[in-house]
Amino acid sequence: MKRLSIILFLLCSVGIHFVSIAQTPSASELFQQANTLYSEGEYVQAEQIYQNLLADHGENGLSKHDRSLVYYNLGNAFFKQGEIGQSILAYERCLRLNPQMKDAKHNLSFAQTRIIDNIQDNHTFFLSTWLKNLRNLLSQSTWIMLSIICFVIMLASIITFALGRTVWIRRTSFYIGLVLLFVSILSIINANSLHRRDTIRSEAIITQGIVNAKSSPDRSGTDLFTLHEGTKISIIETLGEWCNIQVGNNEGWIMNNTLEQI
Repeated sequence: MKRLSIILFLLCSVGIHFVSIAQTPSASELFQQANTLYSEGEYVQAEQIYQNLLADHGENGLSKHDRSLVYYNLGNAFFKQGEIGQSILAYERCLRLNPQMKDAKHNLSFAQTRIIDNIQDNHTFFLSTWLKNLRNLLSQSTWIMLSIICFVIMLASIITFALGRTVWIRRTSFYIGLVLLFVSILSIINANSLHRRDTIRSEAIITQGIVNAKSSPDRSGTDLFTLHEGTKISIIETLGEWCNIQVGNNEGWIMNNTLEQI
């Protein structure tokens, strides 16, 4: 049954998005060319074109939505080649641009089941995880827009409260304004959190097969724990060619070339 579910996933879930990217003709042509190669089983060639598309056009030539589609298809091409770490990295980058993309969420979850490491953070409070998931529901610009809308309606509620002639109207407008104020503040906090995440880029994916975390930024340091390809880590600080990283309750030093930032 498990083997059947994997086969069905590979046939149905790991599919590319054939939607044309609404940008320059050359970018659209490259995207369709890569999609065709993927459909024909030429995953290496498709991956190279997706990579070239991101490198040549990137943020200036592609919208966030279009880049998310390219990253999603790139993740599928890597997965088909057995490059689990690179596929997870591509899916994570896709979801950073388009948090609501269900296919990317599904494929990321499946790819993560192929990771050897299963490091848990026993000190993570469930509310912190819930708030992070809430933050990722919308993009930074959407949270800002929601905050502005709530703030404007809240001002209208204040005016209604001040001019209301009945107790029911004043009471209702007061509570509505209170709720909208809370939503507006929460939206600004989420927008700022997303901005910091995208600016600092402290999250990364291990892209090499096996990585030993050291007790100090030196090859002679003591091995503390081992990480494998595809594991998601947090970067605490960088010192030369070394990174001080944290994963779960573990902290150590690994070399910069063993990971890629999301």
